[in-house]
Amino acid sequence: AVTEVLHSLGPVLEKHPDAFLVFGGDGQLLNTCKNLVSYLGIDTSVIFKGVISPTEFKTNLIHSVAFVQHSIKADNGDKEGTPVAILEASAAGLPVISTFHAGIPDVIIHRETGLLCDEKDVNQMAKHMIKLLDNPELAKQMGINGKENITNNFNLTRHINRLNDILKNSICNA
Repeated sequence: AVTEVLHSLGPVLEKHPDAFLVFGGDGQLLNTCKNLVSYLGIDTSVIFKGVISPTEFKTNLIHSVAFVQHSIKADNGDKEGTPVAILEASAAGLPVISTFHAGIPDVIIHRETGLLCDEKDVNQMAKHMIKLLDNPELAKQMGINGKENITNNFNLTRHINRLNDILKNSICNA
């Protein structure tokens, strides 16, 4: 949730006052998030872009240190699955800071392609952000590892081949 990311930013700014977050998208909670940013006094460190084009998303990824998304299970039990934005960020060579939520740990390898924390653990998320800002080489290496992981394990050819194998085995065993 965006609010958890915003709450994580305070400790980050204490150590890295020049850090900032860029948010793309809109929705029912956008105004609430803007109010929270104002309440937390981090107005100059958060940019709300609204709805952005795929090209602008890619441009933002190129100029970023990391991709941050704090996914949580909804009160009604709803989960996201594997967020496409996380796949795209990792494929673009960015380390991902996120949560142990739904399919995210299937894509992001903790401490290799990104850093994960428990849902709602804003303190650990802040520590992860600080860690990558303190260690640009580590962030770069995690991004390289993530791009390689996505290229090798999450491509269409591999999935079609796996599906064909399953179908062949199903027909042979029928």
